[in-house]
Amino acid sequence: MKREKYGPFIAAGVTAFCVVTAAILLFFLIFNAASVRAFFTTLSHILRPIFMGMILAFLLLPIQRHILQFMLAMTPNQKLKNKNDVRFLSIISIVLSLLVAFILLYLLLAMVIPQVYDSIVGLVMAFPEYIESAQVWLLTFLEDNPEIQSAIMPIYNSAATSLEQWLSSDILPNLESVSSTLDWLRATVLPNITGVVSGVSAILLAALLLIKDLLIAIIVSVYLLVRKDTFAAQSKKIVYSIFRTDHADLIVSETREAYRIMSGFINGKLLDSLIIGIICLACCNLFHFPYPALVATIIGVTNVIPFFGPFIGAIPCILLIFIIDPIQSIYFAIFVLVLQQFDGNILGPKILGESTGLASFWVLFSIILFGGLFGFAGMVLGVPVFAMIYSIIRRLVCYGLRRHKLPTETEVYMGRTGPMSLQNGHKE
Repeated sequence: MKREKYGPFIAAGVTAFCVVTAAILLFFLIFNAASVRAFFTTLSHILRPIFMGMILAFLLLPIQRHILQFMLAMTPNQKLKNKNDVRFLSIISIVLSLLVAFILLYLLLAMVIPQVYDSIVGLVMAFPEYIESAQVWLLTFLEDNPEIQSAIMPIYNSAATSLEQWLSSDILPNLESVSSTLDWLRATVLPNITGVVSGVSAILLAALLLIKDLLIAIIVSVYLLVRKDTFAAQSKKIVYSIFRTDHADLIVSETREAYRIMSGFINGKLLDSLIIGIICLACCNLFHFPYPALVATIIGVTNVIPFFGPFIGAIPCILLIFIIDPIQSIYFAIFVLVLQQFDGNILGPKILGESTGLASFWVLFSIILFGGLFGFAGMVLGVPVFAMIYSIIRRLVCYGLRRHKLPTETEVYMGRTGPMSLQNGHKE
């Protein structure tokens, strides 16, 4: 009886306490924003291996699942009844997925890095010829304007001479071989950039920390892949213990949909970019565009960015080819446009399908918004993150409309709809 009598007052007191606590916390966060930001920066640095392991496990999960499904299909049914045998197959599939990832990464780097290095060295060594060609082109362009020519050419000649001397005396001798390049970087570049001893030590320490974080990330990814089902079950227990059953069902369903969108988009986009890079490399060699490996690498990497990626990668490549051959730069621009149309209308939809469910406007909006907030990472992840938010809002709106016994189709609400209550037979 006492509990029923004082229950409303206890609830009001708890509510007031929560409101006051939230106000104090908000006040503290506003007036100590720098300290809070520094705390989260330190926390993110400490947990960086965990985040890297989560990303690695996220990328490896589709490979591991396909390998596990294949191994289960090849295993006799009587052995599948033993949980230890299934667990052993799961561990083997994780090891094989890591091995496949390492082999693919090694093959990719082994093919790309030497060719990119040769392309950069060739570009630097041929730079004096490009300067001379640009000078001839500039003289031809300005021959009808002697006043402009007399004002511009001394500045151009001075800059070109200085750049050519720097390349011929400092850069070219040190790019003749990989060993001379490494010796030059270690002896000259690093001390000038970072300060002789302390800078080199800092770089070595950062490299060791990165290697340490990568090793921990691999271990974390293995743990996550081994115990993913347990972690998922524990998360469901927490959700169902806090929320009402129907609300918990909605949260679990939205989480699955969010994972489907995120994994489908990221894995599909990586595969799409790899295929586009390979096609670009083959076509650059076929059409004899200069520095095919370097150009294909730039196009493939920037293609990860939705919508703007092909154009972001095409601009430096066109400028690079323009220095060598202006006519070929026009052909390359046409080729990139055709390649982008092929990717956007044929290859991309085949690989990605309807993984995001976003209209073109929302794709553009999400790239601009998240790219402005988080830079390159925001441009890459902005589309799937916004697609997750969009999906949640859409399903909540449809849920509310169904509760009010209203149609969920967008076409119904186009134009002048009139009072919806009268259309559904409700009277005011």
